[in-house]
Amino acid sequence: MVNKKIIVIFPGANYNSDCPLLYYAGFKYEMLGYEKVKISYNDLIKSEKTSIEYIEDINDYVLSQLQAFDLSKYDDIIFVSKSLGTIVAGWVEEKLSIKVRHIYLTPLKETLQYINNNKNIIKVIAGTKDKYLKAELLKEHCEKENISLKQIEGVGHRLEIWGDIDRNIQILREIVALY
Repeated sequence: MVNKKIIVIFPGANYNSDCPLLYYAGFKYEMLGYEKVKISYNDLIKSEKTSIEYIEDINDYVLSQLQAFDLSKYDDIIFVSKSLGTIVAGWVEEKLSIKVRHIYLTPLKETLQYINNNKNIIKVIAGTKDKYLKAELLKEHCEKENISLKQIEGVGHRLEIWGDIDRNIQILREIVALY
């Protein structure tokens, strides 16, 4: 019997699936025989709605998209999510009642409810200068929940250092090795 594997990429609001961190996650797992699904919800992020309203719209949209895939037929499901996508990925796993392995990139405070020790979390990765979730709060939460956390010194929410291409390539290489 063939082992069916899938990776689902959940982008951020301003960080799509073709940006480096998510592109190379998908690429790496495709090379390992995983089917790849890239979620897109840019059209659902509208400034006239509150963040709670558009997150609800995104959750419903993504849920219907993934229900069409029948994730229950897969032996290994990996969700790689970035920023806003971390909220969606955590919510979708609970809503579909499936077993998922997660890689959370730059989670938001609202994601912490999904980052707990009864989930299968490969890694949480964030920068020490992320303006959306304080590094110390994330570190304390992951320690309390016994979750593997990699915090990259001196980088913000995009896990980059503006203007330093060599350092950014080094950071990207370091992160992809953790996938």
